[in-house]
Amino acid sequence: MSTKKLSKKKQALVIAGFVLLALATVYLGIAVYFSSHFFFQTTINGVDASGKSVQSVEKMIAAEIDQYQISIEPREGEAETIEGMAVGLKPVFDGTLEIELRKQNQFIWPVAFFQDSVMELETMVDYDKEKLRKEAKKLEMMDKAQMRKAENAMVSKYSKKEGYTIIPEEEGTVVDEEKFFEVLEDSVTNLKGSISMAEEGCYVKPEFTQDSKEIVKLAETMNKYAGTAITYDFGDKQEVLDGKTIHKWISVNEEEHKAQISQEKVAEYVAYLADTYNTAGKSKSLKSSYGTDITVSGGDYGWKIDQEKETEALAKNIKKGEKITKEPEYSQTANSRAGNDYGDTYVEVNLTAQHLYYYKNGSLVLETDFVSGNDAKGWSTPVGAYGLYYKQLDKTLRGEGYATPVDFWMPFNGGVGFHDATWRRDFGGNYYKRNGSHGCVNMPHSAAKTLYDNIEAGCAVLVYQLSGTESPKAKAQDAAAAVVQLIGSLGDVSLENKGAVEHARNQYNALDGTAKGYVSNYGQLEAAEARIGQLEAEAAADQQAQAEAQPVIDAINQLAGQEITVGMKDTINGIRNMYNGLSEAARAKVTNYNILTDAEQKVAELEKKEKEDKEKEDERQEEGE
Repeated sequence: MSTKKLSKKKQALVIAGFVLLALATVYLGIAVYFSSHFFFQTTINGVDASGKSVQSVEKMIAAEIDQYQISIEPREGEAETIEGMAVGLKPVFDGTLEIELRKQNQFIWPVAFFQDSVMELETMVDYDKEKLRKEAKKLEMMDKAQMRKAENAMVSKYSKKEGYTIIPEEEGTVVDEEKFFEVLEDSVTNLKGSISMAEEGCYVKPEFTQDSKEIVKLAETMNKYAGTAITYDFGDKQEVLDGKTIHKWISVNEEEHKAQISQEKVAEYVAYLADTYNTAGKSKSLKSSYGTDITVSGGDYGWKIDQEKETEALAKNIKKGEKITKEPEYSQTANSRAGNDYGDTYVEVNLTAQHLYYYKNGSLVLETDFVSGNDAKGWSTPVGAYGLYYKQLDKTLRGEGYATPVDFWMPFNGGVGFHDATWRRDFGGNYYKRNGSHGCVNMPHSAAKTLYDNIEAGCAVLVYQLSGTESPKAKAQDAAAAVVQLIGSLGDVSLENKGAVEHARNQYNALDGTAKGYVSNYGQLEAAEARIGQLEAEAAADQQAQAEAQPVIDAINQLAGQEITVGMKDTINGIRNMYNGLSEAARAKVTNYNILTDAEQKVAELEKKEKEDKEKEDERQEEGE
């Protein structure tokens, strides 16, 4: 048994030896074969060289070159060909194949069954590159007039449903000539039968595709901007700003491929908000304390959006893509957004009545008379709605020609404000018309203190005029003012303006007791009346003197038309006696007194002459005797 087993073992070894020898023989034989032949799975310049010798490969290449043409497939249109003969294509065998064969390790031939060997040998063929390029340029696909440019991927227009989406790029047919010539030359060199221009990348590509980070980022940014939702809170009203509006403000910087927000459009929108929701400077309706619905115009009280700040803030909101409810940036605020912006806390200032009311949270805290700006001097307190700036104790008010200390100072319109006025003894009425302030609202000290203790900065001050609300004091003062003006216009009193004095008296008498108390120049009226009485007495005395003197005047006038003779001496003496009997006042009325004295002088002269003539006659008679 042991001998048989040993025999079988030897047999197995012998068989194995023969098998190995056979395999070795086959292996070496094939290895020898591949020392002069190319491995299986070998391709040289597009020619299947598997198991072929150098000579066989050269023959195959030469045969292929003789019939060679390359088909060029464009992206659009029919394929076109270029014949090898047209470009001077010919084989070039310079020992390169032998060199490549020697590089082949024939002993690893089994490995070659499992891997491809592709060789691209430039020295295998030769052709005229210039001719190749000229032939290529003749191709219809190279006609630039028929080429279509590639379109970049881009962001779509805004859609209410989808927002912004990316529109894919569109490949064009504009040939990248250098790339095409490079591919074409390589293909001819390797005797390729065809090339696909699209697959080989022979077209000018779009700069941006739908996957380009710039386009993706751009779409994301634009959607973020358009996705913004701002709800502006205006109390009883709201204003919603979202992509429906915002997308109109978005543009693209084509150079940088970045989304941008139009600052101008943002500013226009904020200006719209201001125009719609600002109340500063707009008229206010007021149910006055007099029961009348009035409109207060002018002033600057109310809500006012700070357009510059809000434009900046809104632009930031959009760039962050925020979804928020907010109030705009205000440069000035008011008390309420519902109804009237001043709410139920305000100072109501009636310039006509010279009376104010202060309501706090709807309750009346203070009402008082006051004295406002001097109308006559152009310092009238301005009407309108204002906001209290602040309040201050112990303030010295300064202006041109004055410096006035006050205990309570509450400005609301430039240098115009509420303050105590201890130098005034009375308030209300119509003092403001001629004896008003420089524009401020002068108040009794106690009233100013009450207002100061209860009011806060920002409180609305509504200043208005309302015909028909004049106070009884004002009416009395107005009536008295008319009489004061009448008395003041009397000027120098004479009998000619007696009627004016009497009219002034009648107007004064028509006043009631209160109004009479405001006639500050009543003493002037009394003086005028006394002067009239004096003038009338003087006129009566003058008239009496004239009557007393008239007979003398008439008698003297009789002398004026006559020749004076000595015989008229008695008449003249009689007139003299009449004159001498007159009173001093009557004598002053004898304006023709000189006629009498002239007549008396004439009589005296005539008597003297008669006397002289008689004496001369007597002397002649004595001489004659």
